[in-house]
Amino acid sequence: MEFGPLEQGKRAEDKPSGAVWPEVVDVDGLSLSELRARLGLIKKAEARLAAMKTATLAAYSNRAGKGLARRVALEELQASKQQARREVETASQFSQVPETLDALGAGDIPAAHATQIAKAASQGPVDETVLVEAARHQDFGTFSRTLRDHQHEQSGDDGKSLMAKQRQRRDLSFFKSPDDGMFILNGRFDPVAGNRIEAALADEERRLRNANSDKAAADQATFNQRLADALENLVCAESGDRKPQGTTLVVTADWDSLNQKLADARLLDGTPLPLSEALRLGCNADILPAVFDTEGQELWVGRKYRSATDAQRDALIVRDKHCIGCGRSAAWCEVHHIVEWFRGGLTDIDNLVLVCPSCHHSIHDDGWVVHRLQDGTYELRPPPEPRADLPPWKSKSNSPPHESEPFPDVGVSNHRPCNVEPVLLS
Repeated sequence: MEFGPLEQGKRAEDKPSGAVWPEVVDVDGLSLSELRARLGLIKKAEARLAAMKTATLAAYSNRAGKGLARRVALEELQASKQQARREVETASQFSQVPETLDALGAGDIPAAHATQIAKAASQGPVDETVLVEAARHQDFGTFSRTLRDHQHEQSGDDGKSLMAKQRQRRDLSFFKSPDDGMFILNGRFDPVAGNRIEAALADEERRLRNANSDKAAADQATFNQRLADALENLVCAESGDRKPQGTTLVVTADWDSLNQKLADARLLDGTPLPLSEALRLGCNADILPAVFDTEGQELWVGRKYRSATDAQRDALIVRDKHCIGCGRSAAWCEVHHIVEWFRGGLTDIDNLVLVCPSCHHSIHDDGWVVHRLQDGTYELRPPPEPRADLPPWKSKSNSPPHESEPFPDVGVSNHRPCNVEPVLLS
């Protein structure tokens, strides 16, 4: 890969087709639209710098070997040993995806997306052109799901080989820090094991939070502290007293009516699952027949209950899959009434969505609004911001950011179809 004079930090009389280095400016004097444009320019510059670093490390590694390349990265980039090893390995992986490296060097795709493509190519066959095109316009979370689906399709064996490779890469380290005597736990798990562990931790964290809800605010543990306590409780619980909490694993699948069999099995986070693995998980599972319905499940309870029922939460997990705001795993989400309970809102499935605690606060404290899209899915949008394109000194005002109702009509219907998929629970 070649880089012009400007990319190498020198000024050239002939300017390139697009800006590369953001000029130093007083950002306080920019309008919101100008600040946004500047962020786009910075993203482009970061991508091109990442391509330069990758190409440089790859060239050094080819000439002097990976060992010396890691040492140079350690010294010149002032990286940790783990980071230096990762940087050199990533540079080596990029040799398999020249189209991706070119797109990164042009600033067309973010560095994180490019790194994911390179890593995927080192694990199995991929269509680089398809992935690069997706990386141009998808955010990181969406692209990660696109990449997982692509790997599953390209594997040629319903994802069995990919699942086996992920399983082989599992590891766990547990050691005592010499700095403060605290123990540090770090691990990697395949999607099935990871979803099980996440579900167990989320359930135990909720139990601890509810058990300590009456404590004074000063005595309450933080979320991360409760998470540590939850792990300790689950690992150290005596097996004779109780079994681990929250080990329910949700697997969704389509029913192929033509061939009379399950198809397109997926974990809750959208990870494609080999059908053989889904059937194995279902051997000792509770099977919910077909789809959730109004007769067998309490999905429309009106004003009878304020809190969502267990059946509603299961249906929401299958429908929303994750926080509708930030995409955080459904295991950590809370149930929110679109039309608030105190405003007469009903505890019906069509009036409920999944949001994480942080996005829940954004709704109640900052005026974020739930919007229902045409395809029936939901998303969280920030409150309208008038005068957004004016310079900062013109947009300052004592008036509230928006005058409309914080929870406008979002098209909540009174009909009762619930668009969820068949689900296996184990």
